[in-house]
Amino acid sequence: MKMWRLKPFLFCVLVLSNIFFLLVITVAIYFSVSYFFTKQISSARLEVLYSNQLKLIERLKDIEGTALAISAHPIAKKVLEDNAGLDMYDYILLQRTVTDWLSTLTYIKPFINSIQIYTDRYPEYQKIGQAGKNIILPVSKIPWKEHMPRFDSVDAVWIPSHRDEYSDGGPKPVLTYVLKVYDRRGAAAGFIAVNLQEDSLARLFYSESEDTSPTNRSLLLLDADGRIMSGMSAQVNAPLMATFREHAESLGGQSGFRHIRAGGSRYLMIYSKNNREKWSMVEFLESDALYRDVNAIRNIMLLIGVIVLLVVFPVSSYLSSRIIRPVPHLLKGFQQIESGNFHASLEAHTIVEFNKLVSGFNAMADRLRGMMEELERKNRLKRDLELTVLQSQINPHFLYNTLDMINWAAAVKGNTEVSFMAARLAKLFRISLSGGSAFILLQEELEHARLYAQIQQTRLEDRFSYIEQIDPLLRHCYVPKIILQPFIENAIIHGFSSQYPIKAEVTVRADKLGEERMRLTIADNGVGMGKTAGEAQKRKGSSLYVSGTGGYGIKNVRERLGLYLGNEYELRIENGETQGVQVTITLPLLDSPEKVHRFKDRYEGVPI
Repeated sequence: MKMWRLKPFLFCVLVLSNIFFLLVITVAIYFSVSYFFTKQISSARLEVLYSNQLKLIERLKDIEGTALAISAHPIAKKVLEDNAGLDMYDYILLQRTVTDWLSTLTYIKPFINSIQIYTDRYPEYQKIGQAGKNIILPVSKIPWKEHMPRFDSVDAVWIPSHRDEYSDGGPKPVLTYVLKVYDRRGAAAGFIAVNLQEDSLARLFYSESEDTSPTNRSLLLLDADGRIMSGMSAQVNAPLMATFREHAESLGGQSGFRHIRAGGSRYLMIYSKNNREKWSMVEFLESDALYRDVNAIRNIMLLIGVIVLLVVFPVSSYLSSRIIRPVPHLLKGFQQIESGNFHASLEAHTIVEFNKLVSGFNAMADRLRGMMEELERKNRLKRDLELTVLQSQINPHFLYNTLDMINWAAAVKGNTEVSFMAARLAKLFRISLSGGSAFILLQEELEHARLYAQIQQTRLEDRFSYIEQIDPLLRHCYVPKIILQPFIENAIIHGFSSQYPIKAEVTVRADKLGEERMRLTIADNGVGMGKTAGEAQKRKGSSLYVSGTGGYGIKNVRERLGLYLGNEYELRIENGETQGVQVTITLPLLDSPEKVHRFKDRYEGVPI
């Protein structure tokens, strides 16, 4: 791990914290100003867009009204009637009359580029060719044939921007309003097409003021179905119109604004609300021009931050030196404590916080001195206790050796019963010693319990039986030693009396619970728990009495399990389902010495 000196560490912390603070403030101010600036600009531009939209709707209604007036005019009705008896001269005269009449309309309304009437009433004369502007044209001459299927459901449609081939001075871009006209019998007689100059819309929306009409902007007109009808753009944005159209087609018909990227630059897209009755408009403004003031604010903030940082360096250096000035005195005091001088003491300081550190250091030195004296006293007691424990271990070894001698003496004299009991009691003592280890294999623990049961069976003859039901896989698992015998002894002492009608039976089971736990169960068929004190005393007086530890053994098991395993065990004593008492001990599954080793710090030093 990398080590730091206190002064450079404090210096770096102060400088970096100030840099971080300035960056956060700069970023927060920049984005806040950008957000509110964008919101205000968008709201203002949206108002302008709505104003332009009203102008657009007014112009469109004017065109639609013109087309409707033409369809109702007697001259148009005459053109669209069935004129089977009309000769060539009459047709030319009619054509000229219509041309003069419609030219008057286009003169009055200069934003109308041209007007055509499409009909198949004059197939013979229309083959001859044009006459003047040839206002009356056959249906086969319609330039927007791809939109004809739309007339199956409506009688009037707007055609998106296209070129009018019948314009004066060459083709011009127009938007066309087409009205389907019917004759007296209700059959389709033809179409009236009014061509609106697209340039007139640009002049309508692009004013002379740069504040109300920025030069670097683009407009798209969408009809009620979201179809792009026209696009008007500053010359610099002309190559980007295809990209603008893609973004406009993804709108959901609501008003608002969003940021987009086109041609490597960012643009602000502002769009008005669309509905089924009027057209909508989408405006694109280049962000660099809009955010020129915001970027100036950002640059000013960065400049202020650089100036502040230049001031922060000397201030941080001075503060770090000032803060750590009392620290060497504290370090010197700790060195004295480390060398064993617990009588070290520091003088009071004028700064409150450092004075508290000095007071805490002096109090710590006093407590350490007292703790060392207490520790020395406890070490003396511990040595005395270890000597006592070593002396107490002589007794089990002495009993084991003595019982072994009794076993051989009884065997030599032919007293097999005494030899049998002495041999098992000696083996029981040998297992209980187990080399001083707190954990033994389950098969050794079972052997210890079995030896005790065999001794009791020898004494009680056919009034007691002992049964084992063990999972073979668990026999080589480790358990704390001498945890079964006290419960077997308790069952014999308190569970049965000499007048108990059935044979006393104790069963020991071992089961595996999942992958990490095991369960030991000691069950008897005795009278169970819950008797009154008088009944318990009476039962004790006439029980199959066995001298032993009684309740002290169970308490000892519980305490040792707590010392060895902490909270990783469970011990339950309860009445059986039908009779007797059932003891359940749940333990961790220790199937290797490595798993036992993790409890080493718990059982080491605990008297066995």
